Amino acid sequence: MDWQERLNAALGYIEDNLDGEIRMERAADLANCSLYHFLRIFDVVAGITAADYVRQRRLSLAAQELAAREVKVIDLALRYGYDSPEAFTKAFRRFFGVSPSEARKPGVVLRSFSKLEVAVVLKGAKTMKYRIEEKGPIEVVGYGKRVSTKDGENFKAVPGFWGECREKGFLDALGMNMGPLGLLGICAENRPDQESFTYYIAVEKRGLKGKPLPEGAKSFVLPKASYGIFESVGAMPAALQDVWKRIWSEWFPTSGYEHAGTPDFEVYPPIPMDEPRGNPNGPEYYTEVWIPLKKV
Repeated sequence: MDWQERLNAALGYIEDNLDGEIRMERAADLANCSLYHFLRIFDVVAGITAADYVRQRRLSLAAQELAAREVKVIDLALRYGYDSPEAFTKAFRRFFGVSPSEARKPGVVLRSFSKLEVAVVLKGAKTMKYRIEEKGPIEVVGYGKRVSTKDGENFKAVPGFWGECREKGFLDALGMNMGPLGLLGICAENRPDQESFTYYIAVEKRGLKGKPLPEGAKSFVLPKASYGIFESVGAMPAALQDVWKRIWSEWFPTSGYEHAGTPDFEVYPPIPMDEPRGNPNGPEYYTEVWIPLKKV
């Protein structure tokens, strides 16, 4: 069974159990990978977390039932995993913009969230430059923020955190102590099952050269690992986002590796902005994605 079939088997299991208990560990088993790897690949490839997908599919099915027949809200709430009619109604209104009772009225427009299915789409060949190196342990120091992946909140929170650190002078404090790698954007303490991770903007601690930590910064260690190091060339953030997606959708399925579960990070090398490779808005801007790997 190939990667496409395995992932579709996992999606089929989720679909078959939308009105019951869904164990993501079972879905990961069907996809033949760890729970951590499955939840990360689902998020990147589908563009939505597995938990958000389940929530939206259940609400979509509930709306169809409301429109098609007489059914009690409390019955729908229990069938689709909500503890109370109030919790169900709150989620329903947030997704559809109307309450379950309002959804019964003629002429009310509801949106449908369709079942996902993985399909292979052949496109023109495009190379991906990478290398595998054993690195670490790497001691780093930086500023962190806990962010949620629910409803794609992280895509707003992370850029906002960069802006916040820039305004507070944190980036200048780190930049003065930059090590050979440059600035790092680290995804740590990742809990896909809880839809959250801590994002750190950091540098190697050896760049401090005995100086005290910048005020408010935290020091921690990235463990020794075999890293897949993937090159990104192009304007931010589109080029880097494209590399992340291609790593999970194209490279991992045929690589013989999966994510090791320790922090992954982006590397922004110390290249002057007046050089083409150092201009974030230019077509030659260079960054790297470092992902810890383990053999399947």
